[in-house]
Amino acid sequence: MQRAHKQDYFQTLERQSAYGVQASQIVRDFLTDFDAFRMPGTVREMHRIEQEADSLRREMTEALSREFLPPIEREDLLALSMGLDDVTDAAEDTLRHLYMFNVESATSDAAELADAALSCCGALHRAVCAFREFKKIDKLRPLLLTVHEWESKSDALYTESVRRLYCGTNDPRRLLRWTQIYGNLESCCDVCERAADLMETVMFKNA
Repeated sequence: MQRAHKQDYFQTLERQSAYGVQASQIVRDFLTDFDAFRMPGTVREMHRIEQEADSLRREMTEALSREFLPPIEREDLLALSMGLDDVTDAAEDTLRHLYMFNVESATSDAAELADAALSCCGALHRAVCAFREFKKIDKLRPLLLTVHEWESKSDALYTESVRRLYCGTNDPRRLLRWTQIYGNLESCCDVCERAADLMETVMFKNA
């Protein structure tokens, strides 16, 4: 008989990935409808989300330290929990740099990258919600492939965005700001892909 677990680890992972979607939604919405006057309040809202996501990661770590027999290897659960937390952190980093650099208006490339990041986070969340049935490769693998597809699209968008930036201005401050922010947005998709890779590893280890 399968042993019952006090902690629903899969539900915690789902909640963590939902925070990543929420954080990336804030970034996308802010860059799409940019208003510098809303920046301080948006930064505070993002910080609250990041703190709540961090508390879930700590909850997972503490539960695993007491767990005798987790549903999958302890190291895999911990790595995935940390990977999902990185998604929220990457979104917060984007907003933090917008604030620190005192950005007063957004570029269309930034909005497009933010939209790709949100789509990638959404794809990851759908995969995490299916991860409870990680042995069902035919169900989970297509969801993971969608994450990889969005990361590839983000790579291409990032390359073209940075090229347009450097072809369009010699202003060192503008170059510094947007090179960093474009990199932050692309990193959101990179960390999503790393989390998807961890899930794929678990899937094949337990197939």
